[in-house]
Amino acid sequence: MGSVEGELTWSPDSQAFFVNGNNNGYGDEHVAVHRLDDPNLGPGNITGEVERDMARSFPPCRAKDPVDSCAELATKPENYIGVVGLDWIGNSSQIVVMAEVQCSSSMGGIMCQVLGYELEVPSGRILRRMEAKELAQRWQHSMAWEFHPPNPPAYSKETR
Repeated sequence: MGSVEGELTWSPDSQAFFVNGNNNGYGDEHVAVHRLDDPNLGPGNITGEVERDMARSFPPCRAKDPVDSCAELATKPENYIGVVGLDWIGNSSQIVVMAEVQCSSSMGGIMCQVLGYELEVPSGRILRRMEAKELAQRWQHSMAWEFHPPNPPAYSKETR
Protein backbone atom coordinates (compact mmCIF):
# COMPACT_ATOMS: atom_id res chain seq x y z
CA MET A 1 0.00 0.00 0.00
CA GLY A 2 1.11 3.53 -0.62
CA SER A 3 1.10 6.27 1.93
CA VAL A 4 -0.51 9.68 1.92
CA GLU A 5 1.57 12.73 2.73
CA GLY A 6 1.00 14.27 6.15
CA GLU A 7 -0.06 17.85 6.83
CA LEU A 8 1.78 19.81 9.52
CA THR A 9 0.21 22.68 11.53
CA TRP A 10 2.29 24.79 13.92
CA SER A 11 0.81 26.15 17.15
CA PRO A 12 0.51 29.97 17.36
CA ASP A 13 3.35 30.12 19.91
CA SER A 14 5.58 27.81 17.79
CA GLN A 15 6.09 25.45 20.75
CA ALA A 16 4.27 22.49 19.19
CA PHE A 17 2.89 21.17 15.92
CA PHE A 18 0.51 18.44 14.86
CA VAL A 19 0.65 16.21 11.83
CA ASN A 20 -2.43 14.79 10.13
CA GLY A 21 -2.01 11.77 7.95
CA ASN A 22 -2.93 8.22 7.15
CA ASN A 23 -1.31 5.05 5.99
CA ASN A 24 -3.34 4.70 2.81
CA GLY A 25 -5.80 6.57 0.61
CA TYR A 26 -8.80 4.81 2.15
CA GLY A 27 -8.82 6.07 5.70
CA ASP A 28 -6.97 5.29 8.91
CA GLU A 29 -6.82 9.02 9.68
CA HIS A 30 -4.73 10.03 12.66
CA VAL A 31 -3.21 13.08 14.28
CA ALA A 32 0.11 13.16 16.12
CA VAL A 33 1.12 16.06 18.36
CA HIS A 34 4.78 17.01 18.77
CA ARG A 35 5.87 19.38 21.55
CA LEU A 36 9.25 21.08 21.42
CA ASP A 37 9.63 20.72 25.20
CA ASP A 38 9.46 16.92 24.82
CA PRO A 39 13.08 15.64 24.80
CA ASN A 40 12.08 12.99 22.24
CA LEU A 41 9.84 15.40 20.25
CA GLY A 42 6.95 12.95 20.33
CA PRO A 43 4.78 12.02 18.57
CA GLY A 44 2.15 12.10 21.24
CA ASN A 45 -1.05 10.26 20.55
CA ILE A 46 -3.66 12.33 22.37
CA THR A 47 -6.80 10.87 20.78
CA GLY A 48 -7.46 7.76 22.91
CA GLU A 49 -10.19 9.46 24.95
CA VAL A 50 -11.78 10.76 21.72
CA GLU A 51 -11.84 7.28 20.18
CA ARG A 52 -13.42 5.80 23.32
CA ASP A 53 -16.07 8.55 23.40
CA MET A 54 -16.87 7.96 19.72
CA ALA A 55 -17.20 4.20 20.36
CA ARG A 56 -19.69 4.92 23.16
CA SER A 57 -21.54 7.45 20.99
CA PHE A 58 -21.70 5.26 17.88
CA PRO A 59 -21.50 1.61 18.98
CA PRO A 60 -20.84 -0.54 15.90
CA CYS A 61 -23.01 -3.47 17.04
CA ARG A 62 -26.08 -1.25 17.47
CA ALA A 63 -25.80 0.15 13.92
CA LYS A 64 -28.39 -0.80 11.37
CA ASP A 65 -26.78 -3.50 9.18
CA PRO A 66 -23.63 -3.71 11.33
CA VAL A 67 -20.35 -5.12 10.10
CA ASP A 68 -19.81 -8.81 11.02
CA SER A 69 -16.78 -7.96 13.17
CA CYS A 70 -18.63 -5.27 15.15
CA ALA A 71 -17.82 -6.82 18.54
CA GLU A 72 -14.11 -6.74 17.76
CA LEU A 73 -14.33 -3.17 16.45
CA ALA A 74 -16.06 -2.07 19.64
CA THR A 75 -12.95 -3.07 21.61
CA LYS A 76 -10.59 -1.34 19.15
CA PRO A 77 -12.21 1.95 18.11
CA GLU A 78 -8.97 3.12 16.46
CA ASN A 79 -9.77 0.54 13.75
CA TYR A 80 -12.96 2.29 12.62
CA ILE A 81 -12.64 5.88 13.84
CA GLY A 82 -10.36 8.43 12.24
CA VAL A 83 -9.26 11.62 14.00
CA VAL A 84 -7.79 14.71 12.34
CA GLY A 85 -6.50 17.91 13.87
CA LEU A 86 -8.23 21.08 12.73
CA ASP A 87 -6.59 23.92 14.63
CA TRP A 88 -4.90 25.12 17.77
CA ILE A 89 -6.77 27.09 20.42
CA GLY A 90 -4.79 29.92 21.96
CA ASN A 91 -1.18 28.80 22.23
CA SER A 92 -0.02 25.17 22.25
CA SER A 93 -2.08 23.85 25.16
CA GLN A 94 -5.33 23.05 23.33
CA ILE A 95 -6.24 21.55 19.96
CA VAL A 96 -9.48 21.04 18.02
CA VAL A 97 -10.00 17.66 16.36
CA MET A 98 -12.72 16.07 14.26
CA ALA A 99 -13.47 12.37 14.71
CA GLU A 100 -15.32 10.35 12.10
CA VAL A 101 -16.60 6.82 11.81
CA GLN A 102 -15.22 5.33 8.59
CA CYS A 103 -17.28 6.35 5.57
CA SER A 104 -17.79 2.79 4.43
CA SER A 105 -21.04 0.93 3.90
CA SER A 106 -19.50 -1.83 6.02
CA MET A 107 -20.13 0.43 9.04
CA GLY A 108 -23.88 0.24 8.45
CA GLY A 109 -26.05 2.97 9.94
CA ILE A 110 -23.19 4.73 11.72
CA MET A 111 -20.98 5.33 8.69
CA CYS A 112 -19.60 8.88 8.36
CA GLN A 113 -20.80 10.00 11.82
CA VAL A 114 -18.80 12.96 13.12
CA LEU A 115 -18.13 14.66 16.45
CA GLY A 116 -15.74 17.49 17.25
CA TYR A 117 -13.56 17.85 20.33
CA GLU A 118 -11.46 20.48 21.99
CA LEU A 119 -8.60 18.70 23.77
CA GLU A 120 -6.00 19.59 26.33
CA VAL A 121 -2.43 19.08 25.12
CA PRO A 122 -0.53 16.91 25.94
CA SER A 123 -2.99 14.94 28.12
CA GLY A 124 -5.73 14.49 25.49
CA ARG A 125 -8.40 15.28 28.08
CA ILE A 126 -11.67 16.29 26.42
CA LEU A 127 -12.50 19.91 27.30
CA ARG A 128 -15.49 20.27 24.97
CA ARG A 129 -17.50 17.82 22.87
CA MET A 130 -19.38 19.13 19.84
CA GLU A 131 -22.08 17.61 17.69
CA ALA A 132 -21.35 17.88 13.96
CA LYS A 133 -23.52 20.97 13.48
CA GLU A 134 -21.76 22.88 16.27
CA LEU A 135 -18.38 21.75 14.94
CA ALA A 136 -19.27 23.21 11.54
CA GLN A 137 -20.51 26.49 13.05
CA ARG A 138 -17.47 26.98 15.29
CA TRP A 139 -14.64 25.55 13.19
CA GLN A 140 -15.55 25.62 9.46
CA HIS A 141 -13.00 28.45 9.06
CA SER A 142 -10.24 25.98 10.02
CA MET A 143 -11.27 23.28 7.54
CA ALA A 144 -9.80 23.09 4.04
CA TRP A 145 -13.10 21.68 2.73
CA GLU A 146 -16.74 22.59 3.08
CA PHE A 147 -18.01 20.39 5.87
CA HIS A 148 -21.58 19.12 5.73
CA PRO A 149 -22.84 17.43 8.90
CA PRO A 150 -23.96 13.84 8.24
CA ASN A 151 -27.51 12.56 8.53
CA PRO A 152 -28.37 11.10 11.94
CA PRO A 153 -27.16 7.54 12.61
CA ALA A 154 -29.49 4.60 11.99
CA TYR A 155 -29.64 1.91 14.64
CA SER A 156 -31.00 -1.61 14.60
CA LYS A 157 -33.66 -2.67 17.05
CA GLU A 158 -31.53 -5.70 17.84
CA THR A 159 -28.03 -5.63 19.29
CA ARG A 160 -25.42 -8.11 18.15
